[in-house]
Amino acid sequence: MSIPVAILGATGYAGEIALRILLGHPGFKVVHIGSDRVAGQTLASQVPAFAGETDLVLSPDTPEAIRASGAKAVILAKKSPEVTKVVPALLDAGLKLVDIGAEFRLRDPAAYVKWHKEEHHCPGLLPEAVYGLSEVRTDEIRRARVVGNPGCFPTSILLPLLPLVKAGLIAKAPLQAISFSGLSGAGKRFVESNNNLFYAINENLHSYKVVGHQHTGEIDQELSAAAGAASHLTFVPHLAPITRGIHSTITATLAPGATLAQVQECWATAYAGRPFVRVRPGPQQVEVANVAGTNFADFAAASDGQTLIITSAIDNLVKGASGQAVQNLNLMFDLPETTGLLHRGL
Repeated sequence: MSIPVAILGATGYAGEIALRILLGHPGFKVVHIGSDRVAGQTLASQVPAFAGETDLVLSPDTPEAIRASGAKAVILAKKSPEVTKVVPALLDAGLKLVDIGAEFRLRDPAAYVKWHKEEHHCPGLLPEAVYGLSEVRTDEIRRARVVGNPGCFPTSILLPLLPLVKAGLIAKAPLQAISFSGLSGAGKRFVESNNNLFYAINENLHSYKVVGHQHTGEIDQELSAAAGAASHLTFVPHLAPITRGIHSTITATLAPGATLAQVQECWATAYAGRPFVRVRPGPQQVEVANVAGTNFADFAAASDGQTLIITSAIDNLVKGASGQAVQNLNLMFDLPETTGLLHRGL
């Protein structure tokens, strides 16, 4: 029997992609799609792309409505405080939660305040929440009640870096990443600090939040945990004139005696049998077009003898958001992690 699942914030980019995946998923059945703003309207009236695909009606994102739907799992695709207000009641009712937003990525409430400039509304849950990098924290995700999905940029950076840090193949400093995101990564609404209007990015390219981007907090958290000591990565994001995709170029210093061959062997060992990680022969094979519409993460490395250069690519809406969320749900409900995620065009 299919597991009933709810999606909160179903009309945003992340909610739309999560719904598109789950409508074709053999293990889950969508029983609640939420939007406080347009509750009572059909999904197709608000997101015309779904016309003819589903007759689902948007409902209020309240604990009462979600429990009444019979959902056993919830994908949270809304920002705090709206999303965190409902979390305790849903957990008390025995539901499992995957948050696509940033509310459960950081384990320390003080770190949340530092990076998001506001208090967390249920800080007592942060130490329990599992950072949902599917290939890295698989066993913890399987046991979790709350999973905080990684950000799109951190997914592209941490997947290649974490095994190398744990193996001691690269120095703790300096670590740097220059990352490029498609415009969908900035969301549907205009954000002045991102300058994410079409006219501003068409035939253009620019960096934003070059100091203090909120994803830096979770990147440093996970690198430090892997290294067993405080670590920091200098991260500079950019908006690129494409709709979707992330491309990151990461540089690190090889540890004394470490080689490119050892890096590639480390990746092969760390991700053996993990279907969504594809280690490519060289950086020229790592392209956004190769991963667009999929849950794959592609990366490769080159070296000039001392400096290691890693290129990494994912789809920001799939592996960087909703695809990884469904991958985590699969793990939480003991389904094969590839279920519903192996076709292109998500």
